[in-house]
Amino acid sequence: MIFSKSVLQLAVLFTAASLQLVNAQSRSLSSTHSTTITTTTQKKIMSTHAAAAAAVSVSNDSACTKYPGGVCSEYIDYPVYLGSKSFADIEHQLAILPNFTLWYSKIVPGCTDAFNRYHCSLAYPKCETDSSNTPTIYLACKSTCEKTVDSCTNVLMTSGAMHLLPNCTSEMPVPGTPLQPDETCNIIEPLVSGAAAGFNISAIPLDFLSVECPAPFTLDLAPEKHRGIEYINYCQYGCCIPCPSQDLFYKKNWTRTAFLATDIMRFISAIASFVILISYLVLPDKRRHPSLLILNLSLAIFLFSMTVFFSIGDQHGLQCADDITPSDQKNNYKCAAQGAILIFSSFATTCWAAALIVNLHLHTVWNSSFFTNRYILLNVICWGIPTVIMCTALGIKSVKFEFANLCLVSIEHIFALFFYPMAVIICPSFLLHIATFFYIAKIAIREGLESDMSQSLSNGDPTGMRPAKAKRHKHVITAVKIQWRALILAIAACGTVVFYWLFYMTQISNLLNFSKNVTVASKWLTCMLESAGDHQNECTSIVSPYLPTFGLMVTAESLVSLVGIWLFIIFGKRSLWREWNDMIFELRIRFSSRGRSEKNGEQFFAL
Repeated sequence: MIFSKSVLQLAVLFTAASLQLVNAQSRSLSSTHSTTITTTTQKKIMSTHAAAAAAVSVSNDSACTKYPGGVCSEYIDYPVYLGSKSFADIEHQLAILPNFTLWYSKIVPGCTDAFNRYHCSLAYPKCETDSSNTPTIYLACKSTCEKTVDSCTNVLMTSGAMHLLPNCTSEMPVPGTPLQPDETCNIIEPLVSGAAAGFNISAIPLDFLSVECPAPFTLDLAPEKHRGIEYINYCQYGCCIPCPSQDLFYKKNWTRTAFLATDIMRFISAIASFVILISYLVLPDKRRHPSLLILNLSLAIFLFSMTVFFSIGDQHGLQCADDITPSDQKNNYKCAAQGAILIFSSFATTCWAAALIVNLHLHTVWNSSFFTNRYILLNVICWGIPTVIMCTALGIKSVKFEFANLCLVSIEHIFALFFYPMAVIICPSFLLHIATFFYIAKIAIREGLESDMSQSLSNGDPTGMRPAKAKRHKHVITAVKIQWRALILAIAACGTVVFYWLFYMTQISNLLNFSKNVTVASKWLTCMLESAGDHQNECTSIVSPYLPTFGLMVTAESLVSLVGIWLFIIFGKRSLWREWNDMIFELRIRFSSRGRSEKNGEQFFAL
């Protein structure tokens, strides 16, 4: 997924030397200010604090002083309390804070504004005089401190300057007095708000490397290795989107939970299709036409479903080569094997389903058994085409993981190599199946209309055409009664493939557009880094219009995961279990010392 040039547009806040200096000076500022109030003032503050008041009265009539201007000129328009400290000392301590420099304020205005408001209110308490000329001071606000923490955590983290964040719980402007609530504290209104307070993408130096990365992003331990064009979508400025990136683009835990569910369904499908496969492979009279079509289709469906064995219990190990890099056939042999089997089995399932549909049409409409003695040709076509496409995909190294939960053909080649050839096979088959269905429906309707007249017409028609037509109708109805299971399976398999094909055809364009849309990726990134905390659920609305619809994606994966279960439900008929029962009994008789045991009363189980 796109991790554009705007990735982690984080400020180059401070040099290593200045960070230590700022930390020391910032603490010195708070400590020095705490000593500027006289002993009398401290007693009054303690008394007032105990009484749950936020403002502090002092006995010094000259405590309130006009602010002459300086570092905090943009923020202070009120008389201030200095105590025993001079303007020069306070201004010097504030001036060395790099947050007050112009270049930094252009990168993260919201953080800069909150940081400055907090330090100005902390350094210069507001001072008011009542009617009796008794000064009252208003200390720094807890909410301003919390806003600083919220808006600056991610930025300071990337620069290794987390020690500059104030502790809003333990911070005390004066000994024994914590930061105050908004009702009675020194509130300084923000100078920037809304969109203007966010990150300024263009201000990030290109050579900036983060010291630490905010969650959910991960630190790039090999930035030199990941500077290539293939990593531009995942890593920038020393931080990377963790693999798989799709987990961050949808609601939290949605993809992992949904694909775990589809993996479980596909696992059950693999077991169910394997039961049918073994049944048609082992039981007598199943290895001949038309049961051979079901045998081969069962094998294809089993191979398609068993790809889940590569991912269930370890989705990350299949999807990702490491914590950052998505899997492909070059960096993850597990992905290469799973992708190759999935490509092969997808086309094998499609080809054998098409063969089943053609056979139904020939037998039902034309009363022909064309495929009876042509299984060599069928095997060459239905296993050969998947082999050629699989080898082509591996040959051009296009097997990789990009989204959903399994490795497949890359988006770059998926239309030409996967969907267009599949459409050439499935679309004519689908249309032929519809024609067969309508033909059966027409014959059934006509059979009902003519049933009352059949006896008289068969006895009195001099041309002999009516009995021939009645015979043809009887053939169609008999064919449907015999092959209705294959008919339903063909409908289910064909419908599933068509839905999956249409989903990719319509939704893949969203993914391609998103990969090229730097603006959207930058907005999403800014949302994720706007303030401290987990913002994944709020930021998904930014990228959701440019990604495959989550509901459709899960529906498509669920439908293809159910193919083996449909096979089992449709062909796991009573007669199949009776045949197993008979075969097991015959084996018991053959290997039993009582070779002449009676069958009745010794069944393995009764149906």
